Parts: sequence; C-alpha cells; structure tokens
Amino acid sequence: MKQLVTTAVMCALLVMAFAVGAMAEDSIPRMEAKELLSMIDSPDVVIIDVRQNGDWNRAGDMIKNARRESPNNVESWIESISKDKTIVLYCA
Repeated sequence: MKQLVTTAVMCALLVMAFAVGAMAEDSIPRMEAKELLSMIDSPDVVIIDVRQNGDWNRAGDMIKNARRESPNNVESWIESISKDKTIVLYCA
C-alpha cells in the first residue's frame, strides 16, 4: 500500500500544500512527496485530488485518504473544510 501511495504522489506533477488562510497570499507552499507521506494519516490534513475528469479516470493510483473534488467548483466544497486543517491539493 505504501508503494501505491508513493507512486501516486510521485506521478502528480504538482503537489501543493497550504492552509486555507494562505489562499489569499501570492505564494502557495509546495510539498515534497516524502513530506506528504509522513503526514498522510494525520487527522489535521485534508488531501484533495483536483485532477480533471479525464486525468482522474485514466489514473490507476490514488493517494490514500484523498477525496476527489472538482477544480472547477472550488466554491462549492471549500467551505466544508475546517480552517484549522492543512489542505493538500494535487493534480496531474
């Protein structure tokens, strides 16, 4: 399972982590796969897969504990995430 998670993380071209409060800032911190793996089971982290439908459907691997949300409708799901959580977005 760990290899599956590692593969999924490495395949993502962009892995970003940011707190909800940082969304208004000009820069968004980035996270290496190793860092995400170390916090993947943390209840303080929300991992969101924002790949487009085609990319998501073609993908064989998914990151453990990730939830899939549309990157086109952020307004519809962003409020459901606690501002106390670290949000990790990934896409292809």
